[in-house]
Amino acid sequence: MRLGIIARGIEPGGVKRYVNNLLEEFNKIVNKEIQVIVFTDNPGYSRLSNLKIVLIKKSNKLYWDYIKSIFYIRNENLDFIIYPKNIIPITHLILKPMKINIIHDLAHFNKILKAYPFFDTLYMTSFMKLSCRISSRIVAVSENTKRDIVKILGIDKEKISVVYEGIESSFKNYSRKNIARHIKKPFLFYAGSLSPRKNIFRLLKAFERIKNHIPHNLYITGGKKWGNNKIEDLMEKLSYRVKRLGEVSEEQLRDLYSEAEVFIYPSLYEGFGLPILEAQACGCPVISSNSTSLPEVGGKSVYYIDPYNEEEISLAILKILRNKKLKERLVKKGYNNIKRFSWKKSAQEILDLLAKFKKKN
Repeated sequence: MRLGIIARGIEPGGVKRYVNNLLEEFNKIVNKEIQVIVFTDNPGYSRLSNLKIVLIKKSNKLYWDYIKSIFYIRNENLDFIIYPKNIIPITHLILKPMKINIIHDLAHFNKILKAYPFFDTLYMTSFMKLSCRISSRIVAVSENTKRDIVKILGIDKEKISVVYEGIESSFKNYSRKNIARHIKKPFLFYAGSLSPRKNIFRLLKAFERIKNHIPHNLYITGGKKWGNNKIEDLMEKLSYRVKRLGEVSEEQLRDLYSEAEVFIYPSLYEGFGLPILEAQACGCPVISSNSTSLPEVGGKSVYYIDPYNEEEISLAILKILRNKKLKERLVKKGYNNIKRFSWKKSAQEILDLLAKFKKKN
């Protein structure tokens, strides 16, 4: 089986983590029967010595996706090609390989959430349904995402397979370092973007309710933000207790998870919810929204809240901080929960799915 994967313009965030981890695992699995060819504009992937890296020079991204890549893909005699960012360029219909579309979430279709910037939303809502229709097979990262594909895009559920994301061993086997000097303990923690769907405004309001009853600061990572000046204003008002860290390194992220008293993830919509697993792997108890895919990922190991209820969020924080046994129980359940997920398992399930699909066709 010859498998191609498109890895152009993979920016920091969930999709980058998905693609990088999948490629790392493919690099360990490939053999004479399975070859993987990566089409990319990133020379950094050359470190994956067991994969064939086809480096295509950077150019206008639409030209790269819709025209330039075709000439390189045609030369590789592929059985399958994976599109890991929700979209299959319509021009790729002329290519022979069976096309596998990875769908991470359908938040672009929720007008109320304003989950992504305008032009990203316009592009995805214009082409995602078509991409799913022309695909040979769709891989959804959760059952919730599969339900959304069926409901919102009208795709036959039999065409969709669910393959969960994983958790890196670097989180599971982490030996915590000395946390940065500017981080004052004890603290609460949120990791992710500042997109409106992440519900940061209500998290800040919940923290404001209880800030005089706890000694903790609230530390927030993430640099992306749009569409909500209220967050900026409230962050400024609470700046003596709420600290924005911006983008942090992988090691810093693991340090923060490891040292935080509680990780809070009040998102209104997620396709999967990887930060829950990252926090749990580092021994941090998790408070999470009870919406979309998050209960699917967290199972019974997370303290769930209604993300629209600021009081419920604040009471959940107080309850965990004041109840040592509850905190210890959540940590223990978290360690058990992450055993369900690994990138090795994800990569193998995708390869098994493709082998089965090839045999049928």
